[in-house]
Amino acid sequence: MTYRFNSLDEALARIDPGAPANSTRIVVSWTWWDALSDAQRDTYRTQCELRGVRLSADHRISRHFVELSSGDVPPLSSESIA
Repeated sequence: MTYRFNSLDEALARIDPGAPANSTRIVVSWTWWDALSDAQRDTYRTQCELRGVRLSADHRISRHFVELSSGDVPPLSSESIA
């Protein structure tokens, strides 16, 4: 199942730290991701690691939302590890 959120912070808030990883991934806009500082990217990567979430960026997703997918939803071919 896939859910949309207005921000990466909002999506991360829905996942408890230390929750067991269950093929959950968050997809953000590559343009948005690329505009972040290295420190901001590192912070988001760490937050995802703590939650057992794979963070991906996609050049085809709008910068106005992020997608959180869980279960057996396969990644799109345009996704790259952020």
